[in-house]
Formats: sequence, C-alpha cells, structure tokens
Amino acid sequence: MTLLVLGASGFVGNAFVRQKLPGEIYTSRRVVSNKYVSFNPLIDDLRSISGIANISHALLLFGEREPDHCAIDPVGTRKVNVEAPCRIIAQCTELGITPIFVSTEMVFDGDIGMYAESDVPMPILEYGRQKLATEQYLLSKNASGLVLRLPKTIGLHRDDRSLFTNWLREIAQHPKLLQCAIDQFFSLQLVDEVPEVVRALVRKSASGILHLGDGQRHSRFDLLSKLCSKLQKFGFYVPKLEEISIRDLRLPEPRPMDVSMDTTNLRALVGIEPERVDCFISMVAKEYAGS
Repeated sequence: MTLLVLGASGFVGNAFVRQKLPGEIYTSRRVVSNKYVSFNPLIDDLRSISGIANISHALLLFGEREPDHCAIDPVGTRKVNVEAPCRIIAQCTELGITPIFVSTEMVFDGDIGMYAESDVPMPILEYGRQKLATEQYLLSKNASGLVLRLPKTIGLHRDDRSLFTNWLREIAQHPKLLQCAIDQFFSLQLVDEVPEVVRALVRKSASGILHLGDGQRHSRFDLLSKLCSKLQKFGFYVPKLEEISIRDLRLPEPRPMDVSMDTTNLRALVGIEPERVDCFISMVAKEYAGS
C-alpha cells in the first residue's frame, strides 16, 4: 500500500516529508523544492500525477485551517475546504484509491468534551461546518474512505507557529503580563507522531471515522502554567499569567470551549501510545533553552 499526501508542504504534511518512505508522493500547490510534485487540488486531475497508478491511499491535508478566515470569507474558504476535497474524493473513488480526509475537533460544539466518534457533531464555527460537510460527502460516496479528526496539533520547532512555540515567542518579548483562557479545553497531537499513526491505519485498511490525539482533556491555562514553570527551572524570565475567559476574546465567531476527544478506538486499532504532555513540555523548554 502506497500513500499520496496532498498538501504536503504544510505543518502536518512536512512531518511526512521529514519521515519520507519509498514510493510515497508528496504534493504542493507551490513547489518549494524537489521534494514535492506540483498539484493544485482546486483544478488539477489526479491522473496528471506521475505514479498515481501505484497509489492505494490519498491523504487530503490541504485546506484553510484558520477558523477566523472561514468566518470572514465563508464562500472563498468553502471552495478550498469543501468543493476541492469533494472533487478529489470523487476522483479517488473513480481511480480505486482510498481517500483519507483530515478533519478537525471543531466539528463539535464544545459543550461536553471528550467526544467519541459516535457523538453527533454540531459545529458552531463556519470552519467546523465546512469540515463536517466534507466528512459527510466522503462517508456517503466511498465506503472504504477514512475521516481523521485531528485535535490541536503541536510541534517542537520554534518557527512552526504551534501552541507552545507561539507562547515561547510571546514570552521572549518579556511581557509583564500574559493573558490566557482558563475555560478552554482540548486534546493534543504531536505533529511528528501523525505519519506513524496514518501509515499504521493504511496498513490496517481502516475506514469510517477515527479521532487522533492523546485522548486527554487539557486546559489551555494549565498547559501555559506548566511551560512557564519549566522555563523558570532553566532560569528564564516568565511573565505573570492573567486568567481570562475564551468568551472575552474578540473573535469573528465564539470558540467552542471543550473539544477534547476520546481516542479509545484509535488505541485499540493501532496500539500506538502518544507522547505524554509533560515530556513534551520538557522537550519544548529544552529546545528553547538551547537555542
């Protein structure tokens, strides 16, 4: 079984490129190096990709990932998050390729948390509604297709603009006060673990809907507090933290408060244990201290 990664120049896609396997194909709308094949999912045909006949699964990573952009431009972002992936899913079905659509925890309203795959999605964000529309299309058109709902995905490198590295960038400016929501909760996924999980699911010929991540419920405020405590042990300056509500933020749409997800089904299927968050915080702090 061989994987095609569509949208491989993004945050998650780059993890596949870093852990490249023979036979896999990685595409980008804008080819930034010879690692990628040029492919625009809005207009190009999968048949134009050299080696497509050897592909068994296509991972759809491309799309607009910023919820605020979707709220501000629902028509434009729907072309990228719904129309284009549905078009590619239809082509996959014609070619006998299993589509794997990467969705989001934001398909849930955030009222209860620790959502299972059997829970009914009720998105309150335009971004979540777009992702859910594509989920529903895939599941109705391709019985072998797979939907992977990703939680908040984090990395180790200071320039990757993920949760902890964004905090480190703010702390490096030596602010006296750093505001953080006390009432927002989510699960975490280390980006470099995603390729191993996806490839294991391909080998298992998994289908349907699966939740990725560590299967834990994390408080945004607690995570920042732990990071600051770890930085203090290395002798770094940390600001005072101010508790606020996620509802205090002036955003185009109010964020769901608890989108943590249960990953019991994933663990049972592939048996891969995620990195513990305390270990990850230590790794991030050490990376910061050594740079």
